[in-house]
Amino acid sequence: MKLVVCAAILLMPAAGSGATDLNYDGMAARVAGSLKLRPGERVLVRYDPGYFAEILAPLRKQIRAAKAELLRPLAAKDAVPVEKLSAVDVFIRLPLGPSARGLTAAEEAALVKWVDGGGRRRELHFHWSDGSRLRDGLPGEHPAEYDALYQDALDIDYAALNAAQDRAIRALRLGTVRVSTPAGTDLMFRIAKRPFNKQDGDASGEHAQAARVRVDRHIELLAGVIRVAPVEGTVCGQFVIPEARFGDKIARKVVFQVDNGRVRSVKAAEGQEAVDAELAKGGEAAMRFREFALGLNPKLIAAPDKAAVPYYGYGAGVVRFSLGDNEELGGDVRGSFVRWFFLTDATVHVDYRYLVRSGKLVMEVP
Repeated sequence: MKLVVCAAILLMPAAGSGATDLNYDGMAARVAGSLKLRPGERVLVRYDPGYFAEILAPLRKQIRAAKAELLRPLAAKDAVPVEKLSAVDVFIRLPLGPSARGLTAAEEAALVKWVDGGGRRRELHFHWSDGSRLRDGLPGEHPAEYDALYQDALDIDYAALNAAQDRAIRALRLGTVRVSTPAGTDLMFRIAKRPFNKQDGDASGEHAQAARVRVDRHIELLAGVIRVAPVEGTVCGQFVIPEARFGDKIARKVVFQVDNGRVRSVKAAEGQEAVDAELAKGGEAAMRFREFALGLNPKLIAAPDKAAVPYYGYGAGVVRFSLGDNEELGGDVRGSFVRWFFLTDATVHVDYRYLVRSGKLVMEVP
């Protein structure tokens, strides 16, 4: 049974409910260009009527110009019709305001099952304010200036980005990766033949059909990051987070000692009890190294006076570590826990072939 095609005029948000001085026509064209829709493909869009809904009308025009079928858009308050997802080829998540309803665990599970069905099925995330994160991986206040930054970061040379990602991936496979920071991080691991996820702006059906891991079917705009689950048994050393929130507490100088991919000890100069409580709640997965990610988007550069890291660390030279389940990346860790941490001043090299120095992308590799 197909979803009903929407022929109604799409509602616009009230004044002041979202960023109103942006080029929504241009951003809608970028989204549609990324999707490379075929005639007849069925597209379901989830949106927040009170935030960023100005993009809906131009996006609808782009979808219809491609002779694809726009199904009735879902407002954030509405339940995802999980029993009808089989009628969908493309699921788009548009930006949500801070008060909008997120997906339930059951809806997220249904989407995972849907993309795992294969073929041309793919999901495109187009986040905005919720992508602005503090270095502890949790949401931070979205600076108003980041609206223009994010819009500009959509307008990049995607062929050059793809080439830079391929070059970084080749280098990261050459030997032992070493990541260090002034705070005391010194972590090593090997990638070997583990698959990389490239967020290069390609959300086409052909890209989905070539997917090696689940996250390849979850495409992000903004683009720029490469992600991988290192071979778990090779991860050793320590990483240090100068300040992070755990529950309702702030912990300082948190040192994670890792051996064979397992966190063997966690020591905090302040807030030890809060750190221990959150990790205990996360179970075994919380004590396993999950992922290494490296941002390469040349335009996602944060101003020094801003606390928030732009768009999940997709900016050039930003490193993201995480603990927890890495099934979506083709890793071996299972569980319900995931926690990110961002390193904005890291140095990354592979047997002294440098990719990043002190948070700056240098790519001193062949």
